[in-house]
Amino acid sequence: MKYSLLVWVLLAVVIGGGSCQRGVNAGNNEKKGDSNSVNEMIISFYNVENLFDTQDDPKKMDEDFTPSGKLSWTDERYQLKLDRIAEVFDSLPGELPVLVGMCEIENRKVLEDLVKEKSLSKGSYAIVHKDSPDERGIDVAVIYDSTRMRVVNYEYSEVTLPSEEDPYTRDLLYVQAEIGGEKLHLFVNHWPSRGGGQDVTEKNRLKVAALLKSKVEKILAVDPKSKILVMGDFNDHPNDKSISQVLNSGTASSNTLFNYMYDDHLAGKGSYSYKGDWGALDQFMGSNELVRAKSGWVANENSAEVFRREFLLYYDKDGNSKPDRTYIGDRYNAAGHSDHLPIFIKLVKN
Repeated sequence: MKYSLLVWVLLAVVIGGGSCQRGVNAGNNEKKGDSNSVNEMIISFYNVENLFDTQDDPKKMDEDFTPSGKLSWTDERYQLKLDRIAEVFDSLPGELPVLVGMCEIENRKVLEDLVKEKSLSKGSYAIVHKDSPDERGIDVAVIYDSTRMRVVNYEYSEVTLPSEEDPYTRDLLYVQAEIGGEKLHLFVNHWPSRGGGQDVTEKNRLKVAALLKSKVEKILAVDPKSKILVMGDFNDHPNDKSISQVLNSGTASSNTLFNYMYDDHLAGKGSYSYKGDWGALDQFMGSNELVRAKSGWVANENSAEVFRREFLLYYDKDGNSKPDRTYIGDRYNAAGHSDHLPIFIKLVKN
């Protein structure tokens, strides 16, 4: 009996020790109380609202985001902004995201500073970034865990808008990646704003939508079973023309892309609040194979959601909830994160 007991103890130690090594972020998952399965991964997208450093770049309209500028953007405020963004990614379910798409990034330096944050240190994050021709100098970018994902190729496509006064906007980012040996195609978007009115500016978003459509169709023409994930701040809603018609994105199996945020938007939910109304400007869309495949990495119809938590919200004088942004008007809000809520999607390996 003594020997039998000793054998059982030794087996428990060996098995327990082995389980502690699963995943690169076991400590982080244990802290959150979530499972640490290598068969689940999170991808997130976040409009981080003006992540600028404090240096004046003469080629960009960044004067407000300097210590002497209108917003008094100091090193202390910049560092707190980095802390706030890192806090969001660390608070998402499970391990740190395997990939995060972001927009409103000033340059590569702010990403390098972000991935140095202590709460993100277990992510082993590498960076994909390129300066865009946008007059404000804000870009789209990706950080990804290089121990769990391999970036095979990436491409930035420049978009020229149908406007002689302001033809420049953010680039469209395409990333071809591999997770566990399986190929995944990702697109990161930040479409032109609605400033000036939806009717006046719609043509700009239709132009970007047509470019994105051509790139998605090109991938599917080579392999109809390609797994494609489109993400971004589209400045249009799931039922607007650019998305529902040009991209043919919706919730039916006949759609080219499944829109994970379509039903939420119709229910008055989303990542952005305008005059008290919430809408899904930030969206995930997936190819049919990503949504319905029987094997490999899959993100089914219910895999995505808006990360809505109280620490990311504030309430105006009328009691309306809004994302807790860094500046409310010109008033600095130290507790703020962004004027958008992040979204995330869970990939499960069948």
